[in-house]
Amino acid sequence: MELKLFPMPKSGIRIKDTGLDSFDVECSDIDSADYQRLRGFFEQMLGRFGEFGFEYAGVIHPKCRFDSDSPSFVTYGPGRHSVTLPIKILR
Repeated sequence: MELKLFPMPKSGIRIKDTGLDSFDVECSDIDSADYQRLRGFFEQMLGRFGEFGFEYAGVIHPKCRFDSDSPSFVTYGPGRHSVTLPIKILR
């Protein structure tokens, strides 16, 4: 089975280190295409259930999962969205 890689949005992204092997991927003011891609990926991973790869600072971490089953997906205008996705690196 091929490991899926987290789909980084094109813009409006900030990665915040929240502790040992955990990050919040904060995406503000992203377009509808990126929003749908992130929402679809989260649903495909079944929240915390699925494992995926995550690239950060030029390093691909091959075993990661979402660290929440209820991230914040927000639509605040036509074509304007935000989402915060907590990610945990598995060892």
